[in-house]
Amino acid sequence: MDAMTVFILSAAPDGGRVFGLDLQTAIQVGIILFNVSVLAAVLSHILYKPVQNFLKKRAEKIANQLTCAEEDMNKAAELKAQYETSLKDIEKEKVEILEAARKTAAEQTKETLIDAKKEADLIRARASVDIKNEQEQAKEQLRLHIIEVASAMTEKLVAHTIDKETQDRLFEETLKELEEAAWPS
Repeated sequence: MDAMTVFILSAAPDGGRVFGLDLQTAIQVGIILFNVSVLAAVLSHILYKPVQNFLKKRAEKIANQLTCAEEDMNKAAELKAQYETSLKDIEKEKVEILEAARKTAAEQTKETLIDAKKEADLIRARASVDIKNEQEQAKEQLRLHIIEVASAMTEKLVAHTIDKETQDRLFEETLKELEEAAWPS
């Protein structure tokens, strides 16, 4: 045997027993069990209610958070529905505005065409009146020119065929007739 084994056997009580179940050990185990039970009872009495309250509060907090989250989800769903409804309304309004703009543009185009036709008719009427006035002026100028040419030709013819005295007498008679008669225009 070695030295270590000899030392352990010599230190052991009752002739070398390492572990013995005697009354002293049973009393120590009983005291330890009693102390553990008392400690467990005291700790459970002291800590049970606070831990239970803490767990209840935590469960309530989690339940509140879940409720709030559910309410937020419902609000978000409502907002989403409102947003989609608004988008549909905006789309309808856009279509209505475009239709109104098209109608307005069509009406303005019609009005512009009507105004343009009226203006063209007025321009034609003015042009027609101007043309008639210019025709009348041209006729008057032509008549005056024919009269001048005729009088020049008559003067030359009379100058060759009539003497100066007869010419003066005819001129005087014609002048009197002209003064008596009104000149038609």
